[in-house]
Amino acid sequence: MRIEAHAGAIGALTDLGPLRVWSVLVTVFGDLAPDVALDGPTLSAIMTAIGIKPEATRVALHRLRSDGWIVSEKKGRTSLHSLTAQGQRDSIKARPRIYGTPGDMGGGAHAVLMPDAANVPDTALFSPVAPRLYLCAHDTPVPEGAMQLQPMDFPEWLGAQIETDALRDAYKSLHAVLLDIETELAGVTLTPLETAVLRVMIVHAWRRLALKHPDLPRAAHSTAWRGHDCRALVTKLLTDYPRPVLDTIKAA
Repeated sequence: MRIEAHAGAIGALTDLGPLRVWSVLVTVFGDLAPDVALDGPTLSAIMTAIGIKPEATRVALHRLRSDGWIVSEKKGRTSLHSLTAQGQRDSIKARPRIYGTPGDMGGGAHAVLMPDAANVPDTALFSPVAPRLYLCAHDTPVPEGAMQLQPMDFPEWLGAQIETDALRDAYKSLHAVLLDIETELAGVTLTPLETAVLRVMIVHAWRRLALKHPDLPRAAHSTAWRGHDCRALVTKLLTDYPRPVLDTIKAA
């Protein structure tokens, strides 16, 4: 039962979208080894269990090294891989958006009016409402030259204005998968390797969506938006399946 339930969970998460190997590696290091080295056998065990071939992993590692995101070194016959200082900074910057609990996130929002239409801010932080007008999280710095506005409330039409069909549908699909995983794995004890793979795949599917838009209050979204519900389930599942000790993964 354990093996079938775990395989079903990983298969469902994989089916949510194509897996870019370099991006999966970013998730592996960010979740399992944000500040320590990951040895080759452990990394191979994780990637193989996900269904990624060794040659694809090697190519992706080379890309991340070339991008200055990870560094690799030999210790005897074993390779050790770890985040560079830049990789650690990028990982730390993204952590609140990925691991923030429902109580920590979606606390408020303000609007900004840009000085001209040519100044288009990062859509991962600012959702367009109207020409030159954007909505962002309450703690997002206001771009230089922009005017900050404080909404008194969020009208019902706002969610449809700031949400894309693609993100809305993607959250709906992820929410359904996470609900199934919560049910199917309830009371199931996983091995360290299974736990590591489950965490990586959950974080990866969630990260690909959560970093694409601002962290806004639930009231700013439509009733069809499942982003906040996904955050609650991600928080619960990552708590239920805590990060395993790295040395126990390859021995599984």
